[in-house]
Amino acid sequence: MAYGNGDVKGSGYKTEGLEQFLIWVREDIAGEIDAIDNYQYHIDSIDIPEIKEILSHIRDEEKEHLAELTNLLRRFDTVQNLKFKDDNFAEGTKSEEASGGFTVGNA
Repeated sequence: MAYGNGDVKGSGYKTEGLEQFLIWVREDIAGEIDAIDNYQYHIDSIDIPEIKEILSHIRDEEKEHLAELTNLLRRFDTVQNLKFKDDNFAEGTKSEEASGGFTVGNA
């Protein structure tokens, strides 16, 4: 599968339309996850409450973006949506139970 600019090197095949859109969404999801991790690292590395609060707010906005992009992926990639539905951990497991009660950010 092609990623990035939509051109598979040397193949003469160029992705477009829905396939290209799904590539972009997956790349954007990866970017949001990276941003969340970076903000969390900065939050954990600083002891100034005001800065922690601001960075936490920004991190939580990135989490909202991640949720929105994931919903887009589910709507337009039918195979991926089925994989989400087949997730054995999704039903009957609360995030608090899975994490031993530890949460990051505002739940």
